[in-house]
Amino acid sequence: MLEFELGVLAYPPAAAGGYWRIRWTEDSRRRDTTAPARQEAIDKATGIVERLTAGIPKAKGGAKGVALVEHYLDPGRRPARGRRWSERHREEQTAYCNRFVRPVLSEVDVAHLTRAHFQRILDAAPTVSVADHLRRAYRPWSGLASRRAFSSPARTCSGACIGLLATTPDPEGFEDGGRFVEEAEIPTSAGVHDLAKGAAARRGFWWRELQILLVAYSGVRWGEMVALTSDRIDLDGRRILVDRQVVEGRRGLHLGPPKSRRRRTTMYPSRTPGGVDLAALLAKRVDEVERCPEASTPSGLLFPSPQGCWARRSNFARNLFHPAATVAGWPRDSSGGFCWTFHSLRHVFATWALSQPGARLEDVSKLLGHSTVRVTQGSLRLPDGDLYDRFYNATK
Repeated sequence: MLEFELGVLAYPPAAAGGYWRIRWTEDSRRRDTTAPARQEAIDKATGIVERLTAGIPKAKGGAKGVALVEHYLDPGRRPARGRRWSERHREEQTAYCNRFVRPVLSEVDVAHLTRAHFQRILDAAPTVSVADHLRRAYRPWSGLASRRAFSSPARTCSGACIGLLATTPDPEGFEDGGRFVEEAEIPTSAGVHDLAKGAAARRGFWWRELQILLVAYSGVRWGEMVALTSDRIDLDGRRILVDRQVVEGRRGLHLGPPKSRRRRTTMYPSRTPGGVDLAALLAKRVDEVERCPEASTPSGLLFPSPQGCWARRSNFARNLFHPAATVAGWPRDSSGGFCWTFHSLRHVFATWALSQPGARLEDVSKLLGHSTVRVTQGSLRLPDGDLYDRFYNATK
């Protein structure tokens, strides 16, 4: 007889060729199940212990893999206090699940899922980047975060998978990841200015230089930059109102609230560390847009696409950012990709702003609109007006 935690017992067969019997007590009732061999009995008993430890009802243990997928995509799974997926992220996750996950897991009992099933999902990925995305997204399912999951290649993942079905994990930090940014991942001031010059030269639009520098020294995100119009700029206070972003979904582009639905105001310095008069450049661009509005819709865009509309990330990267980064000599990693990305420009703002006299961590967090602003705002002792006045005076 094999004894497990919580009173789960596994009895060997009474005769050769018979079945192992697993018995335990749940909800004040004696329960039992069988397994054809010793290892299967151990795996099943271990899964029962994990389920009982997590307080998961027995009915959840008999669910099929399709229930796991549906639960993962359920908009109501995440608690109201947490951040919900953006429309684009939800579309991507749904597409990945339909293409890679459902064909493998739909008809498999959750209690019988093994790491081999998840390896089949990864093997179906057409590229390394897609495989990496699948590995990160479904890590909680396969139990890879548990050390015990490595004890046997064939060990079932029922504990992790059934646990996901019965819980509503707190998504705090889901999008930002809380990952520490290495110094090598932050573009240098010279690298930023070289990129800005290369972008202006690439297409012949002088304001491409402003576009790169403003992102690097105001901390706006890609979608927020694309949606930026002249009426969101306060030239006198050097402030930018961030109350919307362009969302790029599978059905096209549309306006949506900023990330995490947090409206904020950020700022920019008069001059960049490289000596460029950023305030003058932005004033010139705002005047240009308001005096000669483009005939396209939407109007008032500071940084439109060549067609005068909202820019697409893929087109911008292919036609402008990557060529300019090549000319600027941005470093590449072992796979040939750039070590610095467009999003890295936000790290430039964060590190630069924190180095300014009088700028505090909570101030910079608020300017950036970080997901941890709820925590950092708790330590603010001054009203917002003082925050912007201090930042304005510190960056003259």
